[in-house]
Amino acid sequence: MVARSPDPYDILGIKPGASAEEMKSAYRVALRAAHPDMGGSPERFALVQRAWKEISGPSSLPTGSSRVPSTHRETSWMVRSPSPGGSASGGLKSYGHPGGWFRELYGRQVRSWWGLGSTPENIFDPAIIDQVPPEIRHTLDAAIAEEATATALAELGPPFVVWHDVLVEGDRSSAVSKIDHVLLGPSLLWAIASENWGSAVHIVRGELVGEGIPGTQKPWASLWSQAKYFPKSLGVKVSALAYVVPDDHAQEDVALIRLKRGIPCYLVRQSAVCELVTGDTPATSRSLVGDDLFPVREKLSAGIRFV
Repeated sequence: MVARSPDPYDILGIKPGASAEEMKSAYRVALRAAHPDMGGSPERFALVQRAWKEISGPSSLPTGSSRVPSTHRETSWMVRSPSPGGSASGGLKSYGHPGGWFRELYGRQVRSWWGLGSTPENIFDPAIIDQVPPEIRHTLDAAIAEEATATALAELGPPFVVWHDVLVEGDRSSAVSKIDHVLLGPSLLWAIASENWGSAVHIVRGELVGEGIPGTQKPWASLWSQAKYFPKSLGVKVSALAYVVPDDHAQEDVALIRLKRGIPCYLVRQSAVCELVTGDTPATSRSLVGDDLFPVREKLSAGIRFV
């Protein structure tokens, strides 16, 4: 008796005749669940890839971060950034210094505000922090928010790579435009901002508003502009955006701020950021499923500059 080959549609959990978007969505979910570092096995991982190849054709089979590592711990297939500061926590590859620029900027602001010749010995002394003007305190709060998001993202596994404090334009001697976290996963490239405006924020007509957000600031518009400008020089496209805030500053775990040109932007609680980037929430038209992720990582690793 000849053993019957597994049905590729059954493996992906879809029915014959499913749309291309339904197929891609099912494949992303199945691929994540089957990855050895996400609780699956190399055998199941390979089976999911074969099922996708049978259904969509050989040219659509992703490579790069979709490859099965030789062991659960080895990740030699992942390109290491030439920039200093790379580290692995829980398997995640992490580069850059989250919160580093804003901590340095906070120091400059405190010393300028304090006055020449009388710089406090410890600018992070709670007594000093309590005295500084709100706009300077916000700089430190933003740095701490970035560090908290980086800690949360460190729980992700080897399929993910993150770069922190990524320079978009400018330099330290003048104004700096940056993306707090650039996260590459198995199917999406994220541009993530971390913030703490000191109070709750809300979504009004596709923008973030709140008592702590100055009326002249447009958080979504700012992140959209940065994410649009940043990848042009690298030849890659951002898939989705997110604003991460303290848990008590958002009404729900994840909320859509706006969808523009197929790119969604979400407001997400800090405790839910990993669930967002590993889940199937993003309704993006820029999924990397079907792309070769190895050259994408190479372009990012070679082209990203840190603040």
